[in-house]
Amino acid sequence: MINYKREHLNCISYVTDESFGFKHLKVNTGGTIHFNSDKNHNLLFLLEGNIHFHTVEIVTRKLTSKEIILIPKGCVFSHEVRQDSELILFSFKMLRSICDKLFIQQMLNDNEAVEPLSSIPIRYPLDNFLTTMTLYLDEGLNCEHLHEIKEKELFLILRAFYSKKDMTRLFHEIVGESDFRSLIMHNYMKVRNVGELASLANMGRTTFDCKFKSVFGTSARQWMLNQIARHVKAKAMDPDITISDLMQEFNFNSATHFNWFCKKQFDCTPLELIRSCRRSLKQERAGKKKPS
Repeated sequence: MINYKREHLNCISYVTDESFGFKHLKVNTGGTIHFNSDKNHNLLFLLEGNIHFHTVEIVTRKLTSKEIILIPKGCVFSHEVRQDSELILFSFKMLRSICDKLFIQQMLNDNEAVEPLSSIPIRYPLDNFLTTMTLYLDEGLNCEHLHEIKEKELFLILRAFYSKKDMTRLFHEIVGESDFRSLIMHNYMKVRNVGELASLANMGRTTFDCKFKSVFGTSARQWMLNQIARHVKAKAMDPDITISDLMQEFNFNSATHFNWFCKKQFDCTPLELIRSCRRSLKQERAGKKKPS
């Protein structure tokens, strides 16, 4: 047990913001892992257990004991805890260290075709690091400076003991991330149109459109439509969702507008989209029940 715990808890450097840093979690089968993927990147180190991630693009990505996965900021997904699980969660908005930023940037040349949400194994000496981190967190040693030091140590371990291929698999979805990209990912669901997004970036519309296309490879309008479509489709998998719920959540002011959007993005009506999503989810879950 740490000494002078009361002084530690009352220190101004004690971490009270749970949106960043390291956390040790234990989740029962069927439970939920609470973390913010709208504002943060999240590294999950699964010590024990079995967790399945579902996205619109990827039907299922399975994470098993002694594996690491990165859930990038802005990722639209759901998850299922398939058996009692224990994990270390590391949440971060951006890399603090210049060396770590350069390390990630250097992978641009190695960024070949990699499956989204790819996992890599936990191995020595990362396993020792996680054991120590678990001890500190369980004892209540939750100092901001500790999180900063351990973040640096984590990336030193990754650079020294993992191959570039492993690192590309893990981090390829945030390679090349800039302040501009971060601003877009943080705010695109908060604005009504591209013009408002350009205003947040303090850019004229023409400058913004050019910058956006150079970073994202497509127009801002099309990208925003695609992102909203991902969110709509993910939400449509909810067995209790209604068309009215979807319209309200994603700010469609008329049934005609929402119907046009679904026809354009999914080539079907809103009702057909909901039925299709539920049917796909039902088939997938039925398939999981079959013995392997």
